[in-house]
Amino acid sequence: MAEQPEKEPCVRCGHQPEKSDKYCVRCGAPLVNRCTKKRSPLHRGCSKVNKQDAAYCADCGEPTLFRESGLL
Repeated sequence: MAEQPEKEPCVRCGHQPEKSDKYCVRCGAPLVNRCTKKRSPLHRGCSKVNKQDAAYCADCGEPTLFRESGLL
């Protein structure tokens, strides 16, 4: 069984998270840079996981979670 790669360090404080963490246990920053476009009657929503340095979603152009959280 192949081992899962480690998560990237927290972009705010550099702490190395556990594989199952969704938020940094040291500073509370989100660890995954998802698109923030919400589901609406006219759109199915977008939750693409973007690169850590992406301020906008590569699929739909909406701001990412890291941008809205002030991390970029």
